[in-house]
Amino acid sequence: MRLTASIAHFRLRAESARLPARTGVYLCAMALLGLLLVPGVALAAPGSATPPTVSSARLIETPGFWDGKDITFTGEAIGEAMIRGDIAWLHLNDDPYAYRTIPEGSDTEGYNAGLAIVVPAHLAERIGAYGSYRVRGDLVTVSGVFRAADPAHGGDMLIQADALQIVAPGKIITEKVSPRDIRLLWLSAAAALMALFAFWRSRPE
Repeated sequence: MRLTASIAHFRLRAESARLPARTGVYLCAMALLGLLLVPGVALAAPGSATPPTVSSARLIETPGFWDGKDITFTGEAIGEAMIRGDIAWLHLNDDPYAYRTIPEGSDTEGYNAGLAIVVPAHLAERIGAYGSYRVRGDLVTVSGVFRAADPAHGGDMLIQADALQIVAPGKIITEKVSPRDIRLLWLSAAAALMALFAFWRSRPE
């Protein structure tokens, strides 16, 4: 009887010893899964020196978490570069319109969104096109340190970048007319002609 109880006690202690190890593995797996499911964040590959790619929405939602960290950011260069000595201020938009504008047929998907970028002036010279209504700007990827409120630049939220790469060149936007718009145009013209004919027929002789 004592031998059976001792064996059972030994097994219980062995299972208890395995439990913390299993719990640790489980918690690590859940933490990794949580990071993969976080929207707006793309983790770098293991062993890669490339910082994680983070969206402007994620940076604005959790600025304290990313403050002072190296990140990668991709967006459309818009407006123009403001050169101040050996540095340049840029603005990159990473909203859906950075990839397909409304004149090109994109649906309206909320407001424009992006971030200010401070880069060495010689890097800004790589940008050949800045976005406007009729021009899609270069799609640019920058890497650098995110500042939630940079005291050196008036407390602005920005990325202090030290690397810049052109992902896709900009281009002139050709506005597409949808078949629906053409039908509406014909219907409007027909309605106008019918109204004009009715007015002409109703005139007194």
